[in-house]
Amino acid sequence: MSSEIEPKPGSVTFLQFHQPTLAAGDYKITVEQAVKVDKTDVRPFSETKLFTVAGERFELNPIDVLGVFPPEGNLGEHSNVLPHIILSRSTLPWERFAEVRSGAATQTPAAGNTNIPWLALLLFDGDHNPKPKTVKVADLKETGTKFPDITLEIGQRLEDLVTVIDVPQSLLEDIMPAAEELKLLAHVRLGLDTAGKPLGEELAIIIANRLPQKGKTSTVHLVSVEGRFREVGGKYVFDYQSDVAGDLIRLVSLKSWSFACEDEKKDFKELLLALNATPTTLRLPEGAPSAEQLLARGYVLLPHYYREGDEIASWYHGPLVPGKVSSPLLPGDNETSQFVLPARSADELVRYDTALSMFDVTYAAAWELGRLLALQDKDFSTGLYQWKREYAQQRARKKQSEENPDVPYQSAMDVLVPETIFAWFKRLRGLEGVPFNYLVPDERMLPAESIRFFHVDRAWLDCLADGAFSIGRVSSSDYEADGSHGLKSPAVGLSPMLTGFLLRSEVVSGWPGLLVDGYADDGGNKPVRMHRMDRLSKGVLLCIFWGEIRRVDLHLKAETLHFGLSRSGDGFAKQPRDLKGVPLKNQVKLQAAHWRKQSSRTLSVVELAELVRKQLTNPPPLSSALFALQMVEGVDNIVFAAK
Repeated sequence: MSSEIEPKPGSVTFLQFHQPTLAAGDYKITVEQAVKVDKTDVRPFSETKLFTVAGERFELNPIDVLGVFPPEGNLGEHSNVLPHIILSRSTLPWERFAEVRSGAATQTPAAGNTNIPWLALLLFDGDHNPKPKTVKVADLKETGTKFPDITLEIGQRLEDLVTVIDVPQSLLEDIMPAAEELKLLAHVRLGLDTAGKPLGEELAIIIANRLPQKGKTSTVHLVSVEGRFREVGGKYVFDYQSDVAGDLIRLVSLKSWSFACEDEKKDFKELLLALNATPTTLRLPEGAPSAEQLLARGYVLLPHYYREGDEIASWYHGPLVPGKVSSPLLPGDNETSQFVLPARSADELVRYDTALSMFDVTYAAAWELGRLLALQDKDFSTGLYQWKREYAQQRARKKQSEENPDVPYQSAMDVLVPETIFAWFKRLRGLEGVPFNYLVPDERMLPAESIRFFHVDRAWLDCLADGAFSIGRVSSSDYEADGSHGLKSPAVGLSPMLTGFLLRSEVVSGWPGLLVDGYADDGGNKPVRMHRMDRLSKGVLLCIFWGEIRRVDLHLKAETLHFGLSRSGDGFAKQPRDLKGVPLKNQVKLQAAHWRKQSSRTLSVVELAELVRKQLTNPPPLSSALFALQMVEGVDNIVFAAK
């Protein structure tokens, strides 16, 4: 397999904001009815009701956060990236007000709304990272910190717990976005497919205004700035409630995460391009010539213990093999094979290699594993045994009726396989529950930062399933009954060829939104349906497809598009795009005016946005949607194709 980078079809639409019909808070509604009787006014009737629009204020529901970038705990080169957070509800950043409002409970977004989000994303260097702590709502205005007066809404209590950070005013002045910057740093994103149709729901995105420090660990906090901006001279400014630089300003932290910015070779693209793909298939490295034929088929040597206690070495391979393998045969098949299922015991499936004078325990191990997995699941094993017993009774009744047609036996009934039994075998044939050391029997087959392709050995799956189906198979009549099911047995799988790959990499843990597409051709025009995609551990991904794949594309969701700058010498630059997203020819280099404070890597967002906007022909008004379009960085699509 070879690897390369290709663009991925599809597009994203950016929207400036999505205002809710009503902002969160307490409301009062009054209804009045005036009545006239014989042209005489009667005292009007009126009724006043209070109601609350509930909304997050001091904490977020875990489902509200769809993702973050850079990923939490990631170690990579992010020094040119503006961190961002993805919120699953597109109205969330505008459900409260950043500006101080008198009588906010009676205000609606349509009534003088400034569109300033009440959420801000702040990045802190490891050396100046404020320590989060949990306090009661009643203690938000703690002595020694600055926090505005608040009015609790219905359902909120003084005993409620909230996470806060206390930031020195001098540091916060360097990194807190201005009101006009907050409006540019929040937008709504809607994914589109290649036909321009919406994909999924609208998502809200909050972007930070500061670049991470290279060689350091950075922590990002999503903080509430509800009611923290006051109007001064026609502009809204953050109210620090103090003129002392050393005072601590308290902020409510709704979400935080950390990442390291250290290794240029550990971003998404570089990690995948640097994967170890030799050998390309799941096998051990080349060994002795006498064993190479077996190693090429995925075999390894493992200890084999006899019942008497003697130990030898025998050959074994897992269900994931380098090439195609034929399947064992079921009763009724007309082909020849080394063994036929069902088996009476695992010993029937042990094979002997006369050339090497060694045993092959592959299918015996698979059969025994299936039996153990079935016995481990008490509900399944009990249900399977009861169904087999009922099936045997009805089969015996039918046989009696056929042998003695003149005797009035009770008619036999068809015994259907319970759906739970079918579902269990389906999961088993998808290798769910199979221990990892059965899939990859030797760690050298899948070293760190590697990708290995395979075919699924359907013979192995058949033996695994037959072992599970052998529950209650004790006597010769039990064996005959199990064989009578033929291709109707719930253990039989008539699936087409299955292929796939194992990926062991930091990409698996660092980018949980990783997407995989398989194709039957080199050009990516014949997609192959995914059978199973599962993270077997923190850093190992298993993908199995219905059919043979010749190409695999690894990429990220459109939601994981990130924002940032390009490097230009010892500084930074940005390549503008037209309104269709097509890059323009020339980059614009950032100057001192585009930084609020270059030493702190904090951008002057409005100045940067204007710099890029002016490069466009007939530029539209400045908005968060336009800023997002200009700052977004594309998603890499890494292709592994058969040579």
